[in-house]
Amino acid sequence: MDLDEINNSIIRHKNKSPQTYDKVLDVAIPFYIAHKKLSEELCIMHESKYSISNAQLDVLSSLKLVGDENYILSPTKLYSTMVFSSGGMTKVLKKLEEKEYITRVDNENDKRSKLVQLSKKGEILLNKALKDVVDLEKDFFSPLNEKEQKTLKELIYKVLKDK
Repeated sequence: MDLDEINNSIIRHKNKSPQTYDKVLDVAIPFYIAHKKLSEELCIMHESKYSISNAQLDVLSSLKLVGDENYILSPTKLYSTMVFSSGGMTKVLKKLEEKEYITRVDNENDKRSKLVQLSKKGEILLNKALKDVVDLEKDFFSPLNEKEQKTLKELIYKVLKDK
């Protein structure tokens, strides 16, 4: 989608539905479009290069970045740390276990439940995939210089504050 299409979309909304138009849409619509475009590019890359979904990669990332020194979390803690919606946590965990990216381990504190652990194979895949994510994000935000990226971050943090 080019910039003219985005502006035309905003103008159409303003003309066809003036009762719901507000100047905030001049910011919100491009924000949503940018988010959607980045998410779609990441999803395509994950699927084509690694045969995993965003939710699956998010689970692996959470295990490594939030889990203990052995990269272990309970399914409940895992779900609460996810950036993306779980898409059915049980289904996601089952697929990752089938691919041997995670293992289920006994919970010493609760014999009724199993914990989730990042496997060595999952860690290797995660490290490669995260490097690709960072490279794609660098490219996505490359039209902004360092100062503009810092300003964008500050503005987003300002919006997210107390939300």
